[in-house]
Amino acid sequence: IWHGEEIVFKPGTERKLRGIKIPGWDGVLETAIKAQEASHLGYLGVDIVIHPDKGPMVLELNAQPGLQIQLANGEGLKKRLERVEDLEISGLDHGVKIAKALFAGRFENRKAVAEGVKTIGASEEIKVVSSTKKRVKVVAKIDTGAWSSSIDKKLAEDLGLLDKENILWYGKKISAIGEERRPFIGVTFYIAGRKIATKMSVSNRKNLTYKVLLGRTDLQGFLVRPWIETK
Repeated sequence: IWHGEEIVFKPGTERKLRGIKIPGWDGVLETAIKAQEASHLGYLGVDIVIHPDKGPMVLELNAQPGLQIQLANGEGLKKRLERVEDLEISGLDHGVKIAKALFAGRFENRKAVAEGVKTIGASEEIKVVSSTKKRVKVVAKIDTGAWSSSIDKKLAEDLGLLDKENILWYGKKISAIGEERRPFIGVTFYIAGRKIATKMSVSNRKNLTYKVLLGRTDLQGFLVRPWIETK
């Protein structure tokens, strides 16, 4: 945003600013976390540059960073702070996973919509990526009445996704049996030719027909037609 006007293209070029892939993004996040840990400042802003040979490097730390970025990316700070409140970060890798899981979905959703609406049924065959990068076919229930997605505990264990390193956090979840405390894990899956990286709660679905339930957060850009048979 510049003087109230949105800047769509890089000045002097016809290259769109939105969608530019930053090289070594995990390294950028790791550098920011290390800088925060070393400074003991708590909440701060970390300015990072990417050196062509040395990779991400800290330019400066801001103990009282400006908040104008909220205008540029359209993400209010309050909601972001609420998402991480009371989360316990076990280490560097965990911190990177948390950051990517909580804050990386907005543009991907817009991108999916821009690619065109894809039609799916009330149940769909998806391919869940295991810890060994194997794509395992699973029939998932498409539930537009649910906000978030969930996966069966045994299935998650069999796929190697319930390892400690892949558990993002534990949260309260209200279900038909009442309030539960469930682990949330990172899950990548393919549906209708589209790759989706998301977070899912883990629950006991052994007595249910479908071992994976997909909620609205993972259905951006899809049109659900209940009468379509599973592919």
